[in-house]
Amino acid sequence: MVQDTLPDAVLQQLHHRGGLVTSWWPAAVLAVLAVALVLLGVRLRTRGRRSWVPATAAVVALAAAAATGASALTGSLPSAQAVQALASAQVPGTDGTVTQVSVPLRAGSGLEPSQTWVYTPPGYDAAGSQRYPVVYLFHGEPGSSADWFTAGDVAHTADVLIHGGLIPPVVLVAPDLTSPGTDDTECLDSTRPGGPQVETHVLDVVSYVDAHYATQADPEHRVAAGMSMGAYCAVDQGLRHQDVYGGIIGLEAFSNPGQGGQDALTSEAQYRAVSPDHYLPQLRMTRRTPVFLDNADDGDPVSARNTARLYAELQAKGVPLQHDVETGQQHDWDFAALGIAHGLVWTFDQMGLAPKTAQDASAPSDPAAATPTS
Repeated sequence: MVQDTLPDAVLQQLHHRGGLVTSWWPAAVLAVLAVALVLLGVRLRTRGRRSWVPATAAVVALAAAAATGASALTGSLPSAQAVQALASAQVPGTDGTVTQVSVPLRAGSGLEPSQTWVYTPPGYDAAGSQRYPVVYLFHGEPGSSADWFTAGDVAHTADVLIHGGLIPPVVLVAPDLTSPGTDDTECLDSTRPGGPQVETHVLDVVSYVDAHYATQADPEHRVAAGMSMGAYCAVDQGLRHQDVYGGIIGLEAFSNPGQGGQDALTSEAQYRAVSPDHYLPQLRMTRRTPVFLDNADDGDPVSARNTARLYAELQAKGVPLQHDVETGQQHDWDFAALGIAHGLVWTFDQMGLAPKTAQDASAPSDPAAATPTS
């Protein structure tokens, strides 16, 4: 169903992602410049002059045109601030604080050292008495741990929702899910010799965050969230690790790990064991785990079908469940930036963690969704 749960004033604060970085104009201008440089190079060569300078410049301009065009299409660099964040490893203009940490890898993990991005909210005091819920943000494929803070603009979103009294002060954590051989790890532990152990690493990130930040270290205060591949990760990890996560947000979710899972695993039985569309009918829900699913109305039809299948299976379990469709959006980071805002507000409300003012303003939930079934 389509449901806009955010006040207009909040939506206006979130809609700030425009500008040249999201426009097609830079890509078009750079493409024209590349063609002009190629023609100049040809002209110089026919006259016996050096043509390598304009040829090199043409290659650079063409690469820049491709990059800016891809950014305009996917929202991967939605603003000049996002470009700055990626270049400087800092997120400007946020009220909270964004840092990067390197979580130690286990021996034989099959992974390379990477950065985990962490947002702490305004007023965060590591030495104080307040403890904070945590949202784990899983990126898509291709992608990296930076995506939620650059492409997804999630630090700004958290600032707006916290100041608006819609969610509590929260810690956001985005681990890197890539491996040396592929970005399409699906957050799984590979069963192939020497394969990457991504699921184990993600659980190690949870332990690391609880040890180094002022978190409420229990599943009732943890949410698994993701976009595309990361949405599959959030759903699968959240369902199979109910002792770790107490809420799930899946944006353009898939109900199985697809080709990435086939590449990581060595048997059909292993594949089915990590595919919600196979194991959900037999899965025992040990807690009341709210699940928020979201799709773009002009997005990926495969993920839309997968989400519908997930919704039907989860509905049979009796867990709190919400499925939104974002009007005028596509399967990209612009959609994810909007979807995560809706997902955070709804999920924290269902987990009983919303600020009191937000709880008072919300409609009562369906009593029939309060008790999970096996």
